[in-house]
Amino acid sequence: MVEITKKDMLDTLSEFYGKFIEPEFRGIRNKLDEHDRKFQDMLEHFDKIYAKLDRLETEYYSIVAAIDRVEKRLDKVEQELKGMNEKLDKEITLRGLIEKEIKDLKQRVSTLQERIEDLEKRLKTFS
Repeated sequence: MVEITKKDMLDTLSEFYGKFIEPEFRGIRNKLDEHDRKFQDMLEHFDKIYAKLDRLETEYYSIVAAIDRVEKRLDKVEQELKGMNEKLDKEITLRGLIEKEIKDLKQRVSTLQERIEDLEKRLKTFS
């Protein structure tokens, strides 16, 4: 039988490595690089999404603050309208009272006018 030397063993292992193991490692390395690129792309995509979400969150809080201001203004306007309605109701009531008094005064003037006319007729009869 032929004796195997260290050199023969090294040559055989080197040939085995070059034909089988190295291509597999190269393939694995290429796949890992490809996965790293895809993972980096995903991370960049997530960063963009997070930036948009941050912007949306900021806009959301701005909108909420604006709505609060609008609601406060509407409450103030509502209170002013309530006050104006109360004032208008009072003025309408007062106007009704004034109109009634004017009607009463007209009636009294009419009555006085009739009495004056009656008195003038009596005076004419005496003269």
